[in-house]
Amino acid sequence: MVKTRSKNQARTERPRGPRVWPTAEPARTERVTPLASSPTSWGSNAHPKPTRAKKKARVQQTGSNLPVTTTKFPDQLIEGVYTKALLDSGAQVTLIYRDFYEKHLKHIPLQKLKDLEIWGIGTEKLPYDGYLQVKSEIGSEVIGQSGGCDALAIVCPRPSGANRSSMIVGTNTDLVRRLLTPMVLEEGSTKGVHPMLRPVYQRMVEEQKAPAEVGHLWRLEGTEKVLQSGEVASFRASVKLNGSQPGPYVVLETDFNHGSEAGVEVIPEIISTRALKRTRGRVSVSVCNVSDSPVVLKARMPIVQVASATPLSPTGLGGGVDKEIPDVRFYPKDAPISPEWKKRFQSQVLKWRDLFSKDEFDLGLAKSTEHRIRLQEDKPFRERSRRVPLGDLDLREQLNELQRTKVIQESRSPYASPIVMVRKKNGSVRLCIDYRTLNQRTIPDQYATPRIADALQCLSGAKWFSVLDLRSGYHQIPMHPEDKEKTAFICPLGFFEFNRMPQGLMGAPATFQRLMEKTVGDMNLIEVLVYLDDIIVFGKTLEEHEQRLEKVLKRLHEEGLKLSLEKCQFCLPSVTYLGHVVSAEGVSTDPRKLEAVASWPRPRNVTELRSFLGFCSYYRRFVGGFAKIAQQLNKLLQKEDAEEGHKATDRNSSAPGPRKARESIQGEWTSQCEGAFVKLKESLSWLTQILTSRTNCMWMPVEKV
Repeated sequence: MVKTRSKNQARTERPRGPRVWPTAEPARTERVTPLASSPTSWGSNAHPKPTRAKKKARVQQTGSNLPVTTTKFPDQLIEGVYTKALLDSGAQVTLIYRDFYEKHLKHIPLQKLKDLEIWGIGTEKLPYDGYLQVKSEIGSEVIGQSGGCDALAIVCPRPSGANRSSMIVGTNTDLVRRLLTPMVLEEGSTKGVHPMLRPVYQRMVEEQKAPAEVGHLWRLEGTEKVLQSGEVASFRASVKLNGSQPGPYVVLETDFNHGSEAGVEVIPEIISTRALKRTRGRVSVSVCNVSDSPVVLKARMPIVQVASATPLSPTGLGGGVDKEIPDVRFYPKDAPISPEWKKRFQSQVLKWRDLFSKDEFDLGLAKSTEHRIRLQEDKPFRERSRRVPLGDLDLREQLNELQRTKVIQESRSPYASPIVMVRKKNGSVRLCIDYRTLNQRTIPDQYATPRIADALQCLSGAKWFSVLDLRSGYHQIPMHPEDKEKTAFICPLGFFEFNRMPQGLMGAPATFQRLMEKTVGDMNLIEVLVYLDDIIVFGKTLEEHEQRLEKVLKRLHEEGLKLSLEKCQFCLPSVTYLGHVVSAEGVSTDPRKLEAVASWPRPRNVTELRSFLGFCSYYRRFVGGFAKIAQQLNKLLQKEDAEEGHKATDRNSSAPGPRKARESIQGEWTSQCEGAFVKLKESLSWLTQILTSRTNCMWMPVEKV
C-alpha cells in the first residue's frame, strides 16, 4: 500500500483502517477482501512490526473508500509500451519506476513536486524524482472491453525485490470505476469483468449506495434575481440539514445527483460543521449561469444538495470555509477572442490564483500603507448607542465574522460612535458607522482622486480592457495602532474598534487612492487606470494587454491585496467602468444607469432635488448647455444653502443628530423649474452621443451612428 502525506503532518497519526505490514510492493493487510485468487505479494516473507499508515491531507466524500487489495494485471500499454502493472486499491498515488521511465518515457519531461512524502514501502519514506502525465490502456481480457485513461504518475526508484512490474496503479486514476461502469451499465452485470477485479468493483458499488446527502442549500434573499448567461453572483444562503448526521465537513457541489437549478453551477466549497453551527447554517456562496440563456433564481429557493465529507487528515483544513478558486470564465461568452487567447489569459490569471479572494471575508492586507487619523484636538467624545433589533441574526453574524477575521476587535476606547443598520435591496443588512462627529474634528487629507473625465481620456486608442475589483478594499488597509481607538463604535451587542480602515472616515478615500497609485507605480495613467478600488487595464493589442495585465497582477500580489473574482472582467473589447461604457470607439453613457431617469419623480424637497441634480451632473458633459438648463433648479439649492448658512451661526458644536429631509420646495416650484426638470430628463433619456478623444485634445461629442 502506498500512502502519501504532506511534510508538516505528524508522523504519529494513527490509521483509521486496518494495520499494514510493509512489503517490497503494495502491502498485505490483516483483513483482505475475498478474491477469486489470492493477491500476490513479493519481497521478504518476514513481517516486521506494524507501521502506522500515513494519510494525505485531502478531503474525500463519505462512502468512497476502496477495499485495500492488490491485483496483478496482464500486460498494460503505457504510452504505447507494453509492461506489467499492478492495481493497488489502497494506494493513493500511481507509481512508475525510474528504470522504466528512463528506458521508455524519457521524452516526457518530469515536473517538479514539493511538500509531499510517500510512505508504505518498507519502513522509510520513498524518494521520488517528479511526476508526469501518461496514457494508460488495459486490454479487453481484463474488463471485457479495451479502454484507458490519463493518469498522473510519480517516478521513483525501484524498491528491492519489486522486479515483476514497472507500474503501480493507484486510486488517483479511478481506473476501475471509469472503465467498468460503462460496461456494467450496458450489459447489466459484471460477468465480463476479470474475476480478480469483480469484488473490488462490487465493493465500490455498495459503498457508493451509502447516502451522502445530508441536506440542501437554500437561497435566503427575498427577491428574485435574473442571472444572465455567463454571469457570476454571490449571495447569502442557509444550509438546512434533513436530519442525517453529517461528518466533520460538508461539501457544496453542483454535481450531487444534479441537485442544482438547471444551468446554475455552484462554485465548490468545503465547510466545517463546526463553522455551520457557529453561523447557524448561514454561508456565503457564489453561483454561475453556465447555460446560454438567462436563469431566474427564485426567492428562498433550494440551490444545491449538501453532502457529508470526511477528512483523511486535518492538515490544511481549518474551522472555517475552504474554497477553491474556480476556473476563470470569460464573459460574455460571445467575446471576439479566439480559444487560444482565452486559454492564455486564463492561465495568466490562474497563475496568480492566490491573488483572488475565496469569500467576502478572505481579505488581503496592504504592506506599505497604514491609515492615520489626525485630530484638531484630542478631546474624546462619546455618542449614545442607537436602537437596533437585537434579534437580527445578520448583525450578529457580521460582528462575529468581522471579529473572526480580525477586522474588528473588542475596545476600551474613550471614543464612541454609533452604528447605523442599512437594509440592502436583497434583504441583507449592511453595518455602517456614523463618523460625522469624528470627521468634524479630523484634519483633512487633501490627496485628491482623479477627475473622471480626465482619467477616462487616458483610454484613448485602447481596444482591449480588463476590469479588476478589490474585495472590500478599505478593509485591506491596516489602521495605525495609535488611531484604532478613534474608530471605536458602540452597539447593544458590544463595544468594538477597527483593526482595518472602515468606511465613512474623512481621509479614507485619500489613503486608498494613494495606496493604489503607489502600487501600480509608473504604470498609472499609461498602462492602467486606478480610481479607488476600480482598476482597468487597457491595451491596443492582445499581446500588449496580456503583458500589462501580468504586471498589474504581480504588483497587486506583491502589495498583499486581493481581488473579487466574480466582479472582474478579462480581455473584453467593451466594459463598464465608473458608470461609463468604454470601448475602442470611445466612452459613452451606461444605458442601465439612465433607465431610472425616465421615471424619476418630481423632487418634493431640497434633498431629493440635490440627488437628482447630482445624478444628472455625472453625465453633464454629454448634454450641451447643461448649466443653462439646470440654472433654475440650482437657484433653489443656492437659496436653501444661504438659509442654512444663517442657521449654522446659531448652532452649538454638539454631536449631529440623524439626517432629515430638507424643507419642502413645493411652494417655490415654478413652471421654469418644471421645464428645466423635464428637459434634463429628456436629454439623458434620449442621449445618443458618444465621446471620442484625441491625444492632447479636449473631449469632442459626436453623433453616434
